Order: sequence, then C-alpha cells, then structure tokens
Amino acid sequence: MSEAKRERRRLERARKRKHKLRIGTQRAQGAARELRAACAAYEAETHLRQGEVGDAVRAAARAVALNPRDPETALLYVAATKSCGDALEERRALEHLCRIIEPGAEALIRLAFLCLRTGEPGRAHDLTIRARARLPRRMKDRKRWLAFLEFVEAEAEAAAAKTGAEGPHSSAAELSRPTGEPRVPLDEPRAALPHGASEPRRTGECRRDGSLSLFPGASAPGASAPWGLDAAAVHAGEAAADAAAEPAPASEAPAPRLLEIPVEIAAEVDGVAVLANRSFGSLEEVRLATLAAKIRDAESFDRLFSVEHAQGLLHLSHQEETARKVLSGFLGRALLADEVGLGKTIEAGLVLSEYLLRGRIESALVLAPPSLVGQWRGELASKFGIETRTTEDAVFRSDAAGFWSGPGVVVASLATARSARQRDAVTARAWDLVIVDEAHALKNSRTESYALVSRLTSRFLLLLTATPVENRIEELYNLVSLLRPGHLGGRSAFVRRFADPRGRVTETARREVRALLGEVMVRNTRALSGVRLPPRFARTVLVEPDPAERELYEHLMTALRALGAGGRTRLLLSILLQEAGSSPHAVRATLAKVGANPELSAAAVEALAPAMAFAERPVETGKAAALLRVLDGSREGAVVFTRFRATLDFLSGVLERRGVAYERMDGATPAPVRREAVERCREGAAVLLSTDVGSEGLNLQFFRRIINFDLPWNPMRIEQRIGRVHRIGQDQAVNVVNFCLAGSIEERILRILDERINLFELIVGEVDMILGHLEEDQEFPDLMLNAFAEPEAERRERSFERIADALAAARQRYENVKTFDEAFFRNELGV
Repeated sequence: MSEAKRERRRLERARKRKHKLRIGTQRAQGAARELRAACAAYEAETHLRQGEVGDAVRAAARAVALNPRDPETALLYVAATKSCGDALEERRALEHLCRIIEPGAEALIRLAFLCLRTGEPGRAHDLTIRARARLPRRMKDRKRWLAFLEFVEAEAEAAAAKTGAEGPHSSAAELSRPTGEPRVPLDEPRAALPHGASEPRRTGECRRDGSLSLFPGASAPGASAPWGLDAAAVHAGEAAADAAAEPAPASEAPAPRLLEIPVEIAAEVDGVAVLANRSFGSLEEVRLATLAAKIRDAESFDRLFSVEHAQGLLHLSHQEETARKVLSGFLGRALLADEVGLGKTIEAGLVLSEYLLRGRIESALVLAPPSLVGQWRGELASKFGIETRTTEDAVFRSDAAGFWSGPGVVVASLATARSARQRDAVTARAWDLVIVDEAHALKNSRTESYALVSRLTSRFLLLLTATPVENRIEELYNLVSLLRPGHLGGRSAFVRRFADPRGRVTETARREVRALLGEVMVRNTRALSGVRLPPRFARTVLVEPDPAERELYEHLMTALRALGAGGRTRLLLSILLQEAGSSPHAVRATLAKVGANPELSAAAVEALAPAMAFAERPVETGKAAALLRVLDGSREGAVVFTRFRATLDFLSGVLERRGVAYERMDGATPAPVRREAVERCREGAAVLLSTDVGSEGLNLQFFRRIINFDLPWNPMRIEQRIGRVHRIGQDQAVNVVNFCLAGSIEERILRILDERINLFELIVGEVDMILGHLEEDQEFPDLMLNAFAEPEAERRERSFERIADALAAARQRYENVKTFDEAFFRNELGV
C-alpha cells in the first residue's frame, strides 16, 4: 500500500472518529439540556402550586430557554405568566408558544390584546386578521370571543389612527421577530373592555387542583400532558375552522385574504451577534440577548474562544479536538496522556483559557516540576495572554500565605507545594481548576505528591503525563481515582480482576481496561495525529581557550576544589563557573561584586582572590572567532543562544564590527519588540542573539540552525532551546552547533549527555522523562558540580562514570515504559 493511500485512510478514520465524537457530544449536550429543562419545569410547577408566582415565572423561562422546542414546557411558561400580572411577560410566553405550535383563534385574540397593552397596535391589528380567519363557526362562548375580537380590532384601529400608522401594513411579519421588544413602559393603564362585555378567562388558568386549562371551551380529548397541561387544546381553533362548512352570517364581513410571506425561523439565537448588530429599546432586551449567548455557550464547545483568542498557535486538529472532548465529554476532569512532543501543555492551556474566557473559573493552580515552572508561565503569557504568579516570584518569598489565596492563576513547583511549610496553605482553599504536569509523579499513592493532590479541592482537574502506567496496573488506578473516585471500582477488586500476581496487567484484560479509560483519558499518538518532525543533526565545536581565558577558568576550579561544593558558597561558585564557560565578560562583573560583598567568608575571599585580580585584566575568548567562522559565508539565518546578558552585549559588538546583520533580545525586551525582531529575522534571514528568557514563548521554526554559544548544565534547558526551532511546524532538517571550552565542566556534561542518552536525537520532551527515572537524590546539575569539585582526579573520574551509568540506566527504564505504554494503549484513545 502506498504512503498516500495510507495517509488517506488515516485521515478518513480520523474524520469518522471526529464525526462520531461530535455526534456523541451533541447528544450528550442535548440530553443534559433536557434534564435541566425538566428540573426547571418541575421547579416552576412546584412554585406555581405554592403561589410563588415570581419564582414560577423565572423557573419556567429557564426551562423554555433550555428546551425551546417542547410544547409542554411552553404551555407551562404561559400558565406561569397568567398569575404574575405582567402583560409583557405573558406576551413573551404566548408568542413563544405560537412559534412552536400552530395557534388557534383564541390564542391569537389573546396575543393581539397583549400587544395592545404593550404598545404595538399595528401588530395587534395583524393578529386580529389571522384570528378572524381562524375563528370557528361553532364553538362554545363564540359570542364572547367575537365581542372580544371586535373590541381589540377597534382599539387597534384607533391607536393606529392616533399615531398615524397604517394598521395592517405596519408590522405584517413581526410575529417572527425575537420576543421581548417593548415600546412603552410596562405600567401603562389597562385598556377597557366595551360595556357589558367581560374578558374571556385567561389562557392557561390554574385550577385549584394545580392543573392548567389553556383555552376554555376548546379542551382536547384524551389524556392530559405532563404538569397537568392540555397541549392539544391549542389546535382546537384550527380544527374547528377547517370543519366548518356552512356560510358565514351576513352580519360577519368576509375575512381579508392573507398575504403569504416566507419567514425563516433560526434554529438557534446567537446572542453575541444580536448584541453586536442591533439597537435596543430597553435594558431588558440586552439582558435577554446576553442570556441567550450564555445559555448557548455554556452547553456547546464547538466554538473555542481560546483558539480565537490565542496568539502563535499552529491550530493542530488533535489539540483542539482534545480540548473539546475534555470540556464537553469529560466535564473538565481528564487524563491527558499524549505521546511526548504532541503538545499536552497547549491542550491544557486551551482548556484553562476557555474556562477563563467563559467566566467558568476564577482561580487555577498549575503544579509542575521545578524546571518547568518558568516554561509554563511563558507559554500561558505568550500564547493565551494569561498572567500568572509563580513560586519563583519575590511575592512568594515575602508573603507565602497571601500568595496561595485570592483569584488568578498560580504556577507552582510540585516539590514546593507539597513541602511541610506550604501544603496546608495550598489545600486550605478550594480551586476551580488544578493542572498537574508530569503527573506520573502521582503513580504511587503512598508519596507526598499524591497525598497533596488527593487533598486538593477542585471542580476541574487535568493530569498530564506521557507515561500513565509503567508496569503495574495499580499505578493507572491511582491516577484515575484522583479524577473520578470509584470509576474503576475498589482498588483490590480492580487489581485482582485485571492484573497477574505480580501486579502486571494481563493481555486479556487490556481491552476492557482501555474501554474504561476511554471515559477519562485522551492519548494522541504521532501515527494518528500525523505529526512528524524532520531530523536534526548536532555537532560540537570544542574551542581551545586563550591562555588568559584558561588561566581565569583554572583559578575558579582551584577555588571550587578548595572550598568544596557545599556550604554557602555553592551557588556562587556554580554561577561563576557557568559564566566563565560562557565568556570572560560575563564572569568579570560577578567577580567585581564578590569583592565588595562583606558577608563573604574570609576563606572564600582568599580562594577567589586570584580570579578577582586576574579578571581585572583584559581577557579575550576563542569562542568569538569560532562563532564568526560558523556564520561566515552562510546566507542562512541562525539563533545564537547564551544565558548571560553580558555575553549578549559582547556578541552584539563582535557581529557589529564584522558587519553581520543581527537582532537581539533578552528578558528586558518587551513582548511587542520581540515579535517585531522575530518578523525581521523571518524576512531577512538575520542572526538572532537571544538569552533563554528572551526566547520564551516564541516560535522560531523558520530558522534551520541553532548555535549554543554556552551550554546550560540542566539538559532540560538545552532541550528547551532546541525546541524553539525543532518543534511541530518545522519542515526542514535542523542543525545544532554546540560551543564549549576544552577542559570545562560543560565539556564533561555534553560528553555524558551525548554518549549515554543521545541527547540531540531525542524528541522534545523526552529528556525530562529520562531525568524523571534518574534514581538519584539530587538534580543532574548538582551531581555534575559535586563530581567536578572532587580534588583528586581519580575520584573525579569515578564520579563522572557513576553519573553516566545512572543516566544510561534511566534512559533504559524510560524506553521500557514507553514500549509498555505503546503496547497497552495501541492508539485506541486518541481523538
């Protein structure tokens, strides 16, 4: 089978699944609306029996809005408005009924009278013409109804003559307009009936037993409708008119011939469009249009406002359909288990943004690994316009209690939130939405992370992980129980039913488990979503430092090994070494501040004195020449990443002196200026100089080259840099060039990452999964710093080798988990 045919079949299957999901969603939404309408109707009937007229009208109106095509609900609305004495409300109810059931003469006469009372004589005149044409020749109380009709006709003609209106031509088709368009105040005096003529009993009058009679003298045969309503009575006038065969008396003028005017009745009312395109006569009309929009949007997620509001999204169908499925099918509680690199963060951001835009939530909590807190903040701000407060902000350190309270979106480290100092404040309040990234940390129900999330109170909950189960079925049970307790039954019964004695899922039980998971979980794969990334190629440029640069780095290494990697100087020494690996210009400013710091210990000052003295002299770097050689002669643009602003300033001067066109941005560059710089690079293939912070939230897929002028010690940071270019939407192979100084700690880090886990061949997102399986108490950068600080060369090499072996084992564990997940889910839970 050819590739094109396979692709067509895949697209056809995806289209059918999407259609089936949409039909199912629409049916579920319809059933939910009918249930809510039935509850509102029952509430209205109860209020009506208890004499609570105002509450009955409001409940009946709500029922009609939820189920507008149901005649019985419309009859209840009419009956409820009879006792409230509000002519406008009664007119709305009767107009709605006349739209869904062909009205008889009595209903039209009553509606014409109500139009008179609410200041629309032209419309009343038109309704009397229709009523006279349908008035039966034989009916009970015909004389009373005829007298009432003649009274309304006379009043309508008098009012039309008084205002200069042209009676029947003024509003010939106004019955098809939306209800609720008053033109006079509601307290207008009631029109008087002619002397000796009494108004016929109101339609839908409530009897003592609580049942409702719509029109007297025209009761329908057969059983009564629910809530005691006689729905068939509305047709009595039309049936009697059709049955009449004898000619009309001479005293009765023949009914005028009706005009056939085509009227289109919309299936739905778009309240937003009504608000945008109309002028209103009262605040009540604005309220009704707004209510119509809220009712429609509360139940339907076919239109995603978050997609329309977002900036820089690629509009991938699997992401948008996942958001719709979570919002409508899963009711905001779901396990998002897409394969790595398919955009679980975007899917969760769409759900969060949708709830915020619709006003469904006011507070949200995002729990993520420490290395991803900044990335979450950047993605939410740049793509969805959602401002957040994070555990990296100064306000968290100054007022932790106030940080967790109040509305807004909080992005927090899971490790920080579960700590003894913070967990009570996190769980003390109720959150509207909680999102847990890398939720495989919750697989074990005996961990502090699981205990924290299980204690959180939230209406909506999203768990994000690419590997929801490692090798024990109980892990899956723990995650699902956070979303829907009891969905999988009891723990022990579930494990006995679906697992072997070692806790592994049996092959025969997998399909049944997947069917249960289909109600709470979405797992998109590259095979079904059609997302394929081009290859990327990496090469390392090992730069021999200049003699002065080498001497400066050796002074810092000597200080590290003299002071050790622990204590109060650990962070300072780590920063100095990273700056020295970037450029002498970055480390010079920090060393100058160190000399002026009175809190630094005497031992630290003594150890760093040679480096401080040496940094005052001009020191050059060999990396600048290497960068120019890579850029020279190439018309293709490139992104040059560095962590430090001083290095960025240095590189700007280097490129400017060489005459190389470039754009630069860092964390202080405003977002609009960043976007403009990116657009100029897109058009002119220039060089983009950027810090890690400056590139957050930007899509740079039009570049084909990434140059890491310096290397972060955290592999996640390296991957995030590459992910700015090598991501969904990239259609060309990507080249990654890494600069590092020979003999530096970056050289050892790069060698271990490249040799043991093939860092530059991994899909974006897999590095974090591998590091999550690293069975070490410390983070990878800390492990490397400790090993580099060993004074003895032999012990230093053994430490590096132990870290490399642990990393390789973590890669193997991740591969085993990925293989198990692929076999377990088998592409059956995608959208």
